[in-house]
Amino acid sequence: MNHFTDLTRNIIKHGLTISLLVFLAFAASPILAADNTNAKTGAANGKKLHDAKCFGCHDTRQYTRKNRIIHTFEDLHARVEFCDAASNAGFSFDELDDVVTYLNTEFYKFKK
Repeated sequence: MNHFTDLTRNIIKHGLTISLLVFLAFAASPILAADNTNAKTGAANGKKLHDAKCFGCHDTRQYTRKNRIIHTFEDLHARVEFCDAASNAGFSFDELDDVVTYLNTEFYKFKK
């Protein structure tokens, strides 16, 4: 009888663990999907902002040149902040992040 009780406890214990893992996987799915959707939306908005405000000073050739000065995601973010201030583009924090997302997605492909 004792062996049966131990076996039952183990089955319940492992069954609950598996159930919890399955629940967490399904619960996290919308969050992960939202992050991907936000990145796509941010990149699309960033392209619009970039095309409207950044082409006054340069085109996209500088993003792909061999001697570019941007080497990390942090460099990219700092450079967009610099250009925003220098050109008086007036990006909000969210717009600035969208422009960075667009440039990183389209040209730089840095890991965050």
